[in-house]
Parts: sequence; structure tokens; C-alpha cells
Amino acid sequence: MTHEQVFTGGGDRVVALWDVTNHNQLPFAVRTDAPVYSLVLHKPTHQLFIGCSNGKLHAVDMQSKKEIFAWSLDANGIFDLKIDYARNRLLAAGGNGVLTVIDLSCMKVLRSIPLSQGKLRRLALRNQGDLVAVADNSGPVHVLEAEYYHSVHALSSHEEGATAVAWHPTKPVLISGGKDAYIRCYNLGDDYKQVLSLPAHQSTIYDIVYHETSDCFVSCSRDKSIKWWNPVTFDPLRRIGFADGGHKHSVNRLLALGRNIISASDDRGVLVFGA
Repeated sequence: MTHEQVFTGGGDRVVALWDVTNHNQLPFAVRTDAPVYSLVLHKPTHQLFIGCSNGKLHAVDMQSKKEIFAWSLDANGIFDLKIDYARNRLLAAGGNGVLTVIDLSCMKVLRSIPLSQGKLRRLALRNQGDLVAVADNSGPVHVLEAEYYHSVHALSSHEEGATAVAWHPTKPVLISGGKDAYIRCYNLGDDYKQVLSLPAHQSTIYDIVYHETSDCFVSCSRDKSIKWWNPVTFDPLRRIGFADGGHKHSVNRLLALGRNIISASDDRGVLVFGA
């Protein structure tokens, strides 16, 4: 994926590649055996990892368009994937509450870490590479150290569970979103004390990303809206709803790509918003 290209996947079981500039589909498509929940590209090797609703994780070579490896991880789906480039590992958030760590040098499962009885919805690796945050759909935000995955903290701030996590790019701050529709911020330097509690949406927050070009955070929700926030004060900067040309159903994922924010929704649409 470049600054002009993005992968998409969904209930039709097809992973496609699109040109963001002209919105044309590019000559790449992979069909999976179940709906696609998560995608991540390992850029050095051009290997695309695809997490599916049936717990299968597929590794596909971009050049040959062939599967090179597959794992059966979790019968309840793989909701998020992140690559730890410093350690050459792939992290997979499972629907049965297990965080799976794969060593990409040998394509073997290194660790399977049970964190919850519910779904693990989102993962965030801190820029410094020292911490991993995990949003527990039925529980807290788990903070783990990134080498051996020992627990550092569990933040039970969201009443019904956490569904989104992000790290501030320059400050020692963790941001989370939950089923309670709140965005909450925690100060790492003060034992993860909660320093902000913001009623940000009207329903579950499904994703939070930092957009470097605009220097802001962006969140999306089941309430069909996307919102832009000041990275320090979290004052609202912009809102896109259906009436503003946004999605007509729940907005589930966000991607900050170059100057753009890209959103994906239950309405089967992908929208691109410029800085």
C-alpha cells in the first residue's frame, strides 16, 4: 500500500486494492473463505495478512497473489492486526479474548495470551515500541509491555467495555473509546490517571486514529458519524454525518493515509476525506 492505494475487505469475502486518487480498482483481488475483519500489509516483504470471521489468518504474497501461509487462530474472528516492526512480529486480536503473537521470521505462533472472555476489538502499538494497548470489548483497556507482554495496567473506565485505542504520537497519553460513547485519556506519567472524559459520540466508538497531516485525532462510531478532535484539548474540529455526505450506517474503521482519512462502514461504502 502506498499513499495512493488502500486495501479493502468485507462480507463479500474479497480483498481488493484501490487507487485512492481516482477511486479505481487496481488489478489485485483475493477471495477468502469467510468475511474479512482485518487487514495489514508487511511492507518490507509485500506480504498481506488477512484476518477473517472464522478465525483464519491468511498470509498472501502481493506479487504472486498466492497464499504462502495460513493459521487457524480463533473461532470467533480476528478483529485487528498490527505489525511490530522492531521485533518483526504480527499481533492478532481475537474474538475469544486471546492476543496471538506471530514471529514473522519463521511464521510461527510465538505466544497466545488470554486476556478476556470477550472480544479483543483493537490494538495500538506505541510509537516508542515499548507498550501495546488492547481494547477489550467486554472489559478494560489492557496495557502490556511489548517484549514479553506482561501486564502493565488494566483501565476499567468504560462502563460496558472498550472498543478503540490509540497512543498520542508525542505525549505520554493513551486514548480509548468505548461502548459508552466516551473518549477517555490517561496520563502514563501519573500511573495512568484519567485526565479527560469526553461524551464524544451517541453510540459505540469503533476506531480512533491520529492524522499526522492535520495534527488531529479522528474517531468513528456506530452513530454513523466521523469526528475530528484537537490533539491537546480534544475540542471538536469537524463532524461528518450522513447529511454531510458521510455514511448511512455504522462507521467501523478509519485509516490515516497521507493527506487523507479513509473510512469503512456497514453500508459497504469506503469514503475518502482530505485534510
